[in-house]
Amino acid sequence: MVFSKVEVNLRRLLQEAPQQQNQAKLAHYISTARELLEQLGAEITTEGVPRVSKAKLSEYSEKIEALAATFSAPVTENDDPVDEIKEESSLEREKVEGPISLSAVLRRRSTGSGGSWYKQ
Repeated sequence: MVFSKVEVNLRRLLQEAPQQQNQAKLAHYISTARELLEQLGAEITTEGVPRVSKAKLSEYSEKIEALAATFSAPVTENDDPVDEIKEESSLEREKVEGPISLSAVLRRRSTGSGGSWYKQ
């Protein structure tokens, strides 16, 4: 089976898009995939027959729309309520322990000769 350049690009794009974490790039992938699908649907052979069957075009279209649906779905960072409880308890612990003493964290720096670091 021989694929056209447009179909190869569309297949690669559909294969890579689900792993894309950058939302801006994913939006670009979706719009590019739609453009490639349109180009692929317009391709015809020398005999005047469409290069790709309607069933295959429909399959590609479904994949693109499924990808678009996952893109538009709200992404929640914490679906696990246990994680939220752990975060709350650590915040409460910090409040109970109080502020950290600056003298415990900071140390003095010796200036060597006791002079200024710049000359006038």
